Amino acid sequence: MGRIADALRRAEQERQEALGSSHCDAVATALPEVPQASVLSVAPIVRAVQAPQSDGSTEPSTLVEGLSESLVPFFERSSLVTEQYRSLRTRLLSGNPNYEHRILAITSAVPKEGKSVTTLNLGCILAEIRHLKVLVVDGDFRRSSLAQMLSQPTGPGLAEVLDGQATYEDVIRTTPIPNLSFIPAGSTHGRSAAELLTAAAASAAFQRMQNDFHYTIVDTPPATTVTDVGIIGQFCTGVVMIVRLHRTHEAAAKRAARLLQVNNIPILGCLLVGRDTPVTGYYGYGYYGYGYRYNYYRYYNYYKSGEDSK
Repeated sequence: MGRIADALRRAEQERQEALGSSHCDAVATALPEVPQASVLSVAPIVRAVQAPQSDGSTEPSTLVEGLSESLVPFFERSSLVTEQYRSLRTRLLSGNPNYEHRILAITSAVPKEGKSVTTLNLGCILAEIRHLKVLVVDGDFRRSSLAQMLSQPTGPGLAEVLDGQATYEDVIRTTPIPNLSFIPAGSTHGRSAAELLTAAAASAAFQRMQNDFHYTIVDTPPATTVTDVGIIGQFCTGVVMIVRLHRTHEAAAKRAARLLQVNNIPILGCLLVGRDTPVTGYYGYGYYGYGYRYNYYRYYNYYKSGEDSK
């Protein structure tokens, strides 16, 4: 369990050493490998993906009406951030030499770590490879956001498929991004997320996704707030956990990893996001001009209001 913490400490040490020779915040360095554990292993940290400065884009972008500017690989194909996502893609593809169809879940320890933006950017960068069919799924029934970022209708979606109110074909959407399809979260209509995800239709739906697409990327709620990722992870090849520099507490990251391991869900890696130097008072992607902002208290307010008991 200490391997994530050790990796974060070593990454911080390397960052301090790098700062002695370079003052460029935008350049990401490769993170250290994490040794394999004997039984429940924490996979290597995949790659550091850092947000650019507001004037750091290297290629003019043409905005698509309604499409979130957070999709950096779509709007800024030659930017530093896009290249770092390509490094992540290379890591994932090299770990799949037999070209098996895979479902990957994206989660974080707590809200506001960047998992939804990462989900879309990873789907976008995989879709760059023309022979790959890629699907992005919003698996966060409580606080879905991907439909808005892709300028897509919010329903029907995955919830309606699991509840038997819609078919799989009804909810598959095309996007302005070639090779990238999308399934929104939809509405639970008062049923709990756990009830829907454990329904008989869930296994069939995820199996269909795996059959139809080379890569399916599922955005899930934070691992320490609800149990959804523990259920969704059972249908997935593995989970990538998002850790934000200068924000994610070590205890929260360790607890999230422990919860995933208890459920026997493979942790494919940990993605370190953010910039090298902390920014006082604001950590949202919007600060860097990505055009998308998070509300840190959405999950807190949701449970405080007791809506999950419906």
